[in-house]
Amino acid sequence: MCLILGGFVGQTLLEIKGSFNDTRGSLSNWSETDDFPCSWTGISCDPHDHQVISINLPYMQLGGIISPSIGKLSRLQRLALHQNSLHGFIPTEITRCPVLRAIYLRGNYLQGGIPLGLENLSHLTILDLSSNSLRGPIPPSIGHLLRLRSLNFSTNFLSGEIPNVGVLATFGRKSFTGNLDLCGPQVQKPCQGSLGFPAMLPHAESEEAPSKFLYLSKTNTYINYGVDAPVSSKRSYHYLKGLFIGVLCTMAIALVVLLSFLWVRILSKKERAAKKYREFNKQTNREISTKLVTFHGDLPYSSCDIIEKLESLNEEDVLGSGGFGTVYKMVMNDCSVFAVKKIDRSCESSDQIFERELDVLGSIKHNNLVSLRGYCKLPSTKLLIFDYVALGSLDDFLHGNVREKQPLNWNTRLRIALGSARGLAYLHHDCYPRIVHQNIKSSNILLDQNMEPLVSDFGLARLLEDEDAHVTTVVAGTFGYLAPEYLQNGRATEKSDIYSFGVLLLELVTGKRPNDPSFVKRGLNVVGWMNTLVKENQLVDIVDKRCVDADVEGVESVLDIAVSCTDANPDDRPSMDNVLQMLEELTSPCPSEFYESHSDHN
Repeated sequence: MCLILGGFVGQTLLEIKGSFNDTRGSLSNWSETDDFPCSWTGISCDPHDHQVISINLPYMQLGGIISPSIGKLSRLQRLALHQNSLHGFIPTEITRCPVLRAIYLRGNYLQGGIPLGLENLSHLTILDLSSNSLRGPIPPSIGHLLRLRSLNFSTNFLSGEIPNVGVLATFGRKSFTGNLDLCGPQVQKPCQGSLGFPAMLPHAESEEAPSKFLYLSKTNTYINYGVDAPVSSKRSYHYLKGLFIGVLCTMAIALVVLLSFLWVRILSKKERAAKKYREFNKQTNREISTKLVTFHGDLPYSSCDIIEKLESLNEEDVLGSGGFGTVYKMVMNDCSVFAVKKIDRSCESSDQIFERELDVLGSIKHNNLVSLRGYCKLPSTKLLIFDYVALGSLDDFLHGNVREKQPLNWNTRLRIALGSARGLAYLHHDCYPRIVHQNIKSSNILLDQNMEPLVSDFGLARLLEDEDAHVTTVVAGTFGYLAPEYLQNGRATEKSDIYSFGVLLLELVTGKRPNDPSFVKRGLNVVGWMNTLVKENQLVDIVDKRCVDADVEGVESVLDIAVSCTDANPDDRPSMDNVLQMLEELTSPCPSEFYESHSDHN
C-alpha cells in the first residue's frame, strides 16, 4: 500500500527498519498501513513539512545494520541508536545529512573505520562512537568540524596518531581512552618514530657452532676444529683416550648429583605437597569470597593487582566520607589514580540488588558523569571503583579552602551549571531505565583539570534500596536540597531532582549553602530568601560578592530558571531537557542559531 502522507519519508524509514533485527517488536508500529510515519516510535518530524528531524531509538535491543538509506533523510538533525546490538559498518551515506547535529552510536558492535566525509556535517555538535569495534586511524578532517563540542571515540580499536588539528586538539584523554594503539598529546602517549622500531638482528654466531665441533677426517689422521690442522696419529690417539676418560668421569659425577637430587626430592615431597594443598585451599577460599567486576574494558591491570591495592587502603588514603560511605584514593603502580567508595555496612543491600544495579550503572558513559570503572565484593565489605577527579568538588570551590585561592567567575559558574545539567538530562532522558539521582548537591559535582563538571554518586540511593520493602535504607539527599513533596512522602522522582538542581543554581549565584544560618534565623531556606529579595528587587544582595563579572541580565535569567525549578508544585517544574535547553540558550553566543538554520530549510 502506498503511504498517503509522507510517502517518500515512510518508505525510507521502512528501508531502515528492514536492515534492523527487531527482536522485541519495538518498531511494530512502523507499518505500511500507517499513513503518518511521524507518529512512529522514536520518530520526530518538522511540524510544517513532516520531514524527519530525529530518530531516537536507544536501548531497543536492535540488531542488524544501519541502512545506507539513512542518507535520504536530508533534514535529519539527531540520530540516536546507542546501546543496541548493531554491527557492520557506519554507512558513508550518513554524510549526506547536511544539518545533522548529534550522532549517538555508542555501545554497539560497529566495525570498520570512522567514515570519511564527516567534515561535510558542518552543523555537527555531538559525535559519540564509543564502545564499538571500530579500527584504523582518526580522519584529520574531523578537526574541521568547528561546532563540535562533544566527542567520544573511547573503547574501540582505533590506532595511529590522533590528529592535532582544529577542534581535535581541544579534546582530552576521555574522548580517546581505551584505544591502546592511539598516540598523541591528547592521550599523553608519544608516538614512536621510524627510528623507534627494533632493527632485525642477524643470527647469533652460536647458531652456526655445531658445524665447528670436533670431528675426525675421513682419513682418521686429522682432527678438525672448523679448519684442517694436521697432527700425528699417535697424538690423536692419546687425545681421544683422554677425552673418553673425561667423559666417563663427567657422567659419574652427574649420576651422583642426580641420585642426591632425587633423594632430597623424595624426602621433601610430602612436605611440599602439604604446603601446596594449604595454599590451594587459601586461594580457593579467597576466590569464593572475593568478586571483582570491571566495566568498559580499559583497566590495564590484573585482578590480583587491583584486589591487592583495594585490600591495602587505610586511613591515610581517605579523601572524605558521606551518607553512603567513605571515599579513598587508590594509586596503582603506574601512578594512575582512582577513587574507591567503601559502602557503609549499615547501608549494604543484598548481593542480588548490588550486582544488578551496578551492572546498569557500569554501562553508563557520559562526559559530564563520573564513570564507574568496576566494583569489588570482599569478605568484609563492598567497594566501588570510580575515575578520580583531580580538583575536588564544587562545594570546595564555593565554601571550602579553595574559594579564596581560586574564586569562580561568572562564566565558569555558568559552564558548571550547563555541564551538570547535561549529565542529569542524560540520566533522566537517555538512560534505560531512567535514573533519578536523589542526592544532587554541590559536593557531588566534581571538577576536572579543565573546570568541567562531572556529576557523581548517581544511582547510589537506588543501589541501596530494599527490594522487599521498596524503601531506601538510608536517608537519600541532603537537607536544604530536598523537594517539599519528597520530605512529605519520601518518594523520589525526576521532579524532585529538578528541585535540587534549582537549589544548586541558587548556590552558584549566591555562593551560600542552602542551609546558611542567615536563612534559618529569618525562618527561611535559600528558596524563600531568594524569592523575597527578587520581589524587593535586591539583586545586588543575592549575587556572590566574589563574582564581580556577573551581568544583571545573566543573573536574572539564571534566577528565572531556578524559580521554575523550585516551584512548590512538582507538575509546574520543567523537565531536565527543558532546563538544559534554557541554559544552552543563555550560554550560547547565538541562541537562535538553531531556529534560524532550521527556518532556512522551510
